[in-house]
Amino acid sequence: MMDIVKAIYDMMGKYTYPVLKEDAPRQHVEVFFQKMDKNKDGVVTLDEFIESCQEDDNIMRSLQLFENVM
Repeated sequence: MMDIVKAIYDMMGKYTYPVLKEDAPRQHVEVFFQKMDKNKDGVVTLDEFIESCQEDDNIMRSLQLFENVM
């Protein structure tokens, strides 16, 4: 997850406004995991991941973009 988020931040570039702090990707991943770990056992299962994605309107809108690609 950290590699994916870091790659997204790298694609955004270093010229975003406001300027992103160096530890922003790590903080973002921590927030994701806290939100997705429904039973707070320190592990995000596939079921927890799917449920979290389905509950998040932003994620669902992003995934719907791929429906038009296929």
